[in-house]
Amino acid sequence: MRFTKMHGAGNDFIISDPGEVPVADLAGFARRVCDRHFGVGADGLLVPAPSDVADFKMVYLNSDGSLSEMCGNGLRCLARYARDFEIIESEADTLTVETGAGIKKVLLYEDGSSRVDMGAPGFGSGVEINGFAFLRVSMGNPHAVAFLQSEAEVEALDLRAVGPTVENDPLFPEGTNVEFAYPRGRHEVRMRIWERGAGETLASGSGSCATAVATIRLGLAESPVAVRLDGGTVEVCWSGNGEPVYMTGPAEYVCEGELLF
Repeated sequence: MRFTKMHGAGNDFIISDPGEVPVADLAGFARRVCDRHFGVGADGLLVPAPSDVADFKMVYLNSDGSLSEMCGNGLRCLARYARDFEIIESEADTLTVETGAGIKKVLLYEDGSSRVDMGAPGFGSGVEINGFAFLRVSMGNPHAVAFLQSEAEVEALDLRAVGPTVENDPLFPEGTNVEFAYPRGRHEVRMRIWERGAGETLASGSGSCATAVATIRLGLAESPVAVRLDGGTVEVCWSGNGEPVYMTGPAEYVCEGELLF
């Protein structure tokens, strides 16, 4: 079975044609192919599927085999893949993609980057877990964002120790993505993420959006916000309550190959 590997700011994905993936055990297939020792290695599996309401549908599974409603970096990668590999007939620069969080619009640029309309964010009440104060943000999927006292604290934080506890806290019945951030200035924030179903990743599109809008909502920054991640940078624009969030970032090819299992 042929596969393509892509990444968005270091957040990497395996993309497979829907006609070739084992639909009967898609979760098991995702776990095998995303394993970094016995498979290709990735944060998740992307599968483009037919849609009655958009140009195509994005099916996304985390590396642990769980389904996720939304993945911003994956959305950019899959949109570029769908156009380049002629999964869709349209040659337009703007594509519509059906996701578990609704229909998203992706504007593709010539350099391979793209701008995604992520929709309007939702906010929940603040919570405190293990001494960290989190703001709950929804970008179609759940996020818990905490701001630390310095950038050094963000860099030194042991995500493997802290992340799983927050991800699986009873306050989040469906689990949550966990972001730790520090504003560098009025238009920049440093962020690290523990991703639900995948663990620590180099980047997260929806996590970047959640962190940026939390920073703006709390008056710590102004739009646009450059979110600095371990794997690169994305730009997030948000004009306020009820308005959509726009994210711009890269979508790069890594390799193509053939799976033998």
